Amino acid sequence: MVGCFRMQIHPYRPHPLLRSGHLQTLLVGVVYGERPSHYAEQIHIPLDDGEALAVHEELGEPLSDTTPLTILIHGLGGDHTSPYMQRIAHQLRQSGMRVWRVDLRGSGLGMKLAWRPAHAGASDDLAAVVQTACERYPHAPIHVVGFSLSGNIVLKMLGEAASGEAHERLDWERISSALAIAPPVDLHHCANNMERRSRRIYTRYYLKMLCAQIEQRKAQWPQWQQIPNGPPLRSIRQFDARYTAPMCGFADTDDYYTRASAKEWLRAIRTPTTLLVDRHDPIVTVSSFDPAHINAESTELILTSHGGHMGYFGLDAQGKSIRWMEYFVVEQLRAKLAEGLYLGSPLVRQVQHTTPESNL
Repeated sequence: MVGCFRMQIHPYRPHPLLRSGHLQTLLVGVVYGERPSHYAEQIHIPLDDGEALAVHEELGEPLSDTTPLTILIHGLGGDHTSPYMQRIAHQLRQSGMRVWRVDLRGSGLGMKLAWRPAHAGASDDLAAVVQTACERYPHAPIHVVGFSLSGNIVLKMLGEAASGEAHERLDWERISSALAIAPPVDLHHCANNMERRSRRIYTRYYLKMLCAQIEQRKAQWPQWQQIPNGPPLRSIRQFDARYTAPMCGFADTDDYYTRASAKEWLRAIRTPTTLLVDRHDPIVTVSSFDPAHINAESTELILTSHGGHMGYFGLDAQGKSIRWMEYFVVEQLRAKLAEGLYLGSPLVRQVQHTTPESNL
């Protein structure tokens, strides 16, 4: 009976002219695509250290208190206005789901709410968001989706919470499912990879974006004005050594990468979780995902080819151009919505009550 509500998700088929992980990745920074109009209520999430995060709840037709809530968290250097965040949020809201788009600490409209920057291990911040969602919507299923850097944060939070090592106030069992798209679960490996000669174009792209954010923070916060200028930055590791590690309380980059990586927490995850990883991702390499580190009972690893890092410019079943990663996320969550509606129908409730041994 499960097949009654499952939706068919078409596998990734790369555009025939873009069968290269590098091309797919480079196009992300060039072809932004449409940005649908949206209306959102801004919610401030207080953090234990006195700072706050900005969360944006999509507005539209009235929703019930039991409507599933999806929490979307952007990647490195992005914010709630990142094009893929806007498109996915719009499609989910049109499908009848409640949607939150999160600005990580010091990002987007959260720039004025926190002087500290976001980092890959900020699971406490995400736990505060999820706990606030649980309190605001106590009867709603919650789904969490992290992209790239935030995918690591999602996985780290789930593993820590399930193991009892952190987030005691978080009712993690309220999280119905999680998606992590291209998560850098081994930050040491990722930093080493980014220092390869063939990755310099990506390093320059990220450094330009991150350094522009540094200038914005210096104009906003005196803590950033006190950081002495140094020689030009040549790598992500150098950026993290000068800014991320010291500003976020880590001893150095080795301490940061070790403590923030989600890899060692994957086995502890008990929430139904999907990892989407591409074999030709030039930034987050597939070798970081050892099946021995993954809890197969809770976590599904989906491997694709020629999608790059957050690229996935492909073709749909009719041969039309599609941003498959966004399609995948939306269809995965639509399936969860359909499953909830099916299991909540009077007929299924009756079957569940009379035959508890069923596979529903």
